[in-house]
Amino acid sequence: MIHTLKSVKNLRPLINNNNKLFFSSSTSSTTTTTIIKKPGIFNKSQNIYDKPLRRVFFNVPGSDKRKIDKSLALSDTIDSIVLDLEDGVSVNRKQEARDTIQKAVVEESFGKAEVLIRVNSVDSGLLEDDIDMIGKISSYIDGLVIPKVEHPDHLIYITQLLREKCGESNANNLKFMACVESAISLINLKEICNYNEKMNDANKSQLNALIFASEDYCADTGITRTPTATELLYARSTVVNHAVANGLQAIDMVCINYKNSEVLKKETQEGVQLGFHGKQAIHPNQIDIINQSFRPSLEKFNFATKIVEQNEIHQSQGKGAFEIDGKMIDMPMVKWARNILSIESFYPPRDLEEIEQ
Repeated sequence: MIHTLKSVKNLRPLINNNNKLFFSSSTSSTTTTTIIKKPGIFNKSQNIYDKPLRRVFFNVPGSDKRKIDKSLALSDTIDSIVLDLEDGVSVNRKQEARDTIQKAVVEESFGKAEVLIRVNSVDSGLLEDDIDMIGKISSYIDGLVIPKVEHPDHLIYITQLLREKCGESNANNLKFMACVESAISLINLKEICNYNEKMNDANKSQLNALIFASEDYCADTGITRTPTATELLYARSTVVNHAVANGLQAIDMVCINYKNSEVLKKETQEGVQLGFHGKQAIHPNQIDIINQSFRPSLEKFNFATKIVEQNEIHQSQGKGAFEIDGKMIDMPMVKWARNILSIESFYPPRDLEEIEQ
């Protein structure tokens, strides 16, 4: 017999197994058992720290071998190289781009950079040929950038195609980066982020990041772009919040004014303040500015260093929470601090004089 907790008196816990807590209750004539299922973990924000850095998300037209070669030369400074089959390639050069990408990923070394392929959208009529090519090279790449994701069924369909062409094991190793490009995509983000729940299989989600495509979003909604980009604040914040809540990274929009370094710096810093983890780039001149903008500030670095050092001291004394500079520090703040120091480790060491200032 199953009861609600309220209906049973004199409960005694028996066992805690698989997030289920069992209780027994006895009366003069009967013994009953109550099963209370422990809720799962709803906030997945800490999962972001397990993902590779994606500060610079560098887009390269797949049909342009010269630009691919240039990205190879810069691969030590780029976290993710995106070989594009979609908007960066004209319709009459799609097959040429597939052949060029296939040859490049098999024959060339991309160093430490993550290798991603941006396929054509589900509705384009071109995706299936893209997946045929990816089936031949799935072990040479890290994942896919999927444009115009407007519904979880888009990710489910691509998953099924990949399993058919690559085999389930190889297909499941590919990471997904979903592009948010329309109002309907923004509205459906909760379902998109949890697309795998509709598949009813044991495989974990392959979704790693959400990418905000500002120009496509503006075209879809009729929003007028301005230099301040305040008209995009809601959309950008929505992408960040859904990404973080589901343990995904958020990649900010392309700065189309790529020749103006001050505009790029301002836009990137705004993205950092909004909580983005990286930014799309379309020109080599953007790489260093984006990289430096995502470096933790000296103030953050010093504060994080204090937290990690003091946590070790207090843990050895059997203490949990503690205080630094008038702020209460607990385990979530310690995890934040470790993440800051992890990001900092990808940059050259700071001068001692700079740290002590």
